[in-house]
Amino acid sequence: MVKARRASVADIDGIMRVEEDWPEHQRARRETMLVRLAKFPQGFWVFEQDGEIIGTLTSCPMRYERGGRKGFRSWDEVTNHGELPDIDMATANALYLVSGTIRKEARGARAYALLIETSVELAEELGLDYVVAGAKIPGYDAYCRRHGEVDARDYAFLELNGCLIDPFLEVYRGYGFTVPDRDHIVSDFYPDSPSRNHGAIVVRELTRAGRGGGEPSSD
Repeated sequence: MVKARRASVADIDGIMRVEEDWPEHQRARRETMLVRLAKFPQGFWVFEQDGEIIGTLTSCPMRYERGGRKGFRSWDEVTNHGELPDIDMATANALYLVSGTIRKEARGARAYALLIETSVELAEELGLDYVVAGAKIPGYDAYCRRHGEVDARDYAFLELNGCLIDPFLEVYRGYGFTVPDRDHIVSDFYPDSPSRNHGAIVVRELTRAGRGGGEPSSD
């Protein structure tokens, strides 16, 4: 069984072993992980299975405007190059998922569900309105090669048999996230060849009931 708990400095070796599952150019440095732990320890989680760290999640509160994507021009801009921006809880209304991964051998629906549930529970605990992430769209390049060029802002909404064409965006949709509109597809967001460096700003709006009362709002 996979369990979640907040990370500590003592976990750093296990955290870095998980980081090795990323392509080398996308891995965070040890020093960067220690900065995240120091800046916002509430939002740094590890996932354990049989006493071994098999996953990590880092996050930080920030301001998200539903009607636009100011401040979401790149992953580096959003995250202060991975070292987290200054946190202002007086204006924050969203929890941004800086990074999250599960080791390949431990991946599965339950592990990913726990990762998402953990972030949602923290956002609700902090009284925030949204959970936001910058998602890759890893099926984009392959789709264009097979079917011809299409704008990434259109590709993100293409469906087949009721499912989004892009497998990663469909996974996010299964956990209650949406891409609110075409402007939430950002070019040069993150270096990822299968996505042609595009990112999708995916948003999960939390229910008022989850924040302490009232009727649920819809995505």
